[in-house]
Amino acid sequence: MKITIPTNCPCCEYPLQLVNDQLFCRNTACSAQLSKKVENFCKVLSIKGMGAKTIEKLGLADITELFYLDVDQVASELSSKAVATKLIQEIEKAKTADLATVLASFSIPLVGNTASQKICSVVKHIDEITLETCKQAGLGAKVTENLLTWLQTDFPEMREFLPFSFQSQKASNTNSNNNSKTVCVTGKLSSFKNKSEAHSALEAAGYKAVESVTKTTDYLVDEEGKGSTKRTKADQLGIQIITNLNSFLKENKND
Repeated sequence: MKITIPTNCPCCEYPLQLVNDQLFCRNTACSAQLSKKVENFCKVLSIKGMGAKTIEKLGLADITELFYLDVDQVASELSSKAVATKLIQEIEKAKTADLATVLASFSIPLVGNTASQKICSVVKHIDEITLETCKQAGLGAKVTENLLTWLQTDFPEMREFLPFSFQSQKASNTNSNNNSKTVCVTGKLSSFKNKSEAHSALEAAGYKAVESVTKTTDYLVDEEGKGSTKRTKADQLGIQIITNLNSFLKENKND
């Protein structure tokens, strides 16, 4: 049986592009893509009750429309005042989301929870996201390109219709702690299983884990001691080297 490769999107009839044996619809106004973006947005922001069926019933085609719903409007579509009230309450709660969560919710290609957390470890507000801060956060070239492109194209059009503060919660917490310092980890670790565990321990102790060594970095964790590029740069900048992170955290737990 011969299979015919479709040439147009079944939802919007836009011409499909074949990339690495996969078909893509590049129409940014495609209804299927828009509804999935709204669905992902609600899922990441933990808006309970706002699943695919509810989004379809409410006819939501854009993220910003969520924040202009009212109880009566939702109740008329869902046939329940109680459900509508709870849904509006969930949407109100979502307005307090920090920048890392908000960024991850926008369906920016390759910018998920990990990338969002990284960039928000070095910026206090969305306006501070630049090529330089992306490099400082350790984001890859493609992730950086996608994020900066989105900030220059899609974001300006929706910004005024969104209720978020676009502030980084971690950065805000860090700034409120005068003793908080930045720490970069390089090479293999002996005191922790992996870098992720090390970062969690650092953040729990009030430090800010970063991916790059810059003049603002306070410590470099180098337990392996193999003369990495980060170690060389740290030596040049006079940054203190930590050879055992676990011991360092125990000794400085009251800082």
